Amino acid sequence: MGILDASIGQITDFISRRCQGRPVAAFHYDGTGCPWQAGGKKNIVLAQDTGIELGNPRQESLSLILWAEEHVHIQDGRITVIGPDLPDAQGKSLPFAKIVMAAVHGFDEENTCDRWQEMDLLRFDINLAGFMMRAVSQYQREWSRVSHVALENGFSFSMLGSALMDRMKAKEYIDGVEILFVTESPEAIRELREVANDAMAIIGALNRMNEEIEANCPACDYRAVCDAVDGLREMHSRRGK
Repeated sequence: MGILDASIGQITDFISRRCQGRPVAAFHYDGTGCPWQAGGKKNIVLAQDTGIELGNPRQESLSLILWAEEHVHIQDGRITVIGPDLPDAQGKSLPFAKIVMAAVHGFDEENTCDRWQEMDLLRFDINLAGFMMRAVSQYQREWSRVSHVALENGFSFSMLGSALMDRMKAKEYIDGVEILFVTESPEAIRELREVANDAMAIIGALNRMNEEIEANCPACDYRAVCDAVDGLREMHSRRGK
């Protein structure tokens, strides 16, 4: 069992529950390349040019990347939108969550932290005309603006999702990507935040493992996490050999 399998299972359960009895947008990206034009080098969207804001600091916001090597629950190319899509919410400021689930291979105790950090940084490589994103990584937040012009020309989550999939699947170790966007309500984001907190505790333990030359488990702040998560202590033990 992978160290983040439980978190991925909670996200798939969230999607199933939220999709029951309500209209939900779902797209499938075929990998032919994002059709949206690239922006300029700075690609700044000023307040007066903003058609919609996502994850403003006054709103709930969450950005999270999860990965799994046994990835039967990850549907490659699927982009799910729970809540208003961008063309339907012009002029609004919405709560926002973006959950990326990557199907990967070749992760071990030596490279997992570096690869997670590399995947996390890929969101900054997105260069789309009329889209600007700021992130606060330590709090797993994103604050984005989309311009009036971009919305009028049809910019949507399918464009944003396909651009991110392109960047991620350029990595040799990533076999598939599924993305969930949520704008439905602050309550929905807070529910996902609970999943993210558990996942980030595991990732924090991995980072600590990566920083330490010798294991000092009795004194480690993440001891309870390692004890609770299948496979995490084994990774630590193998790294120490």
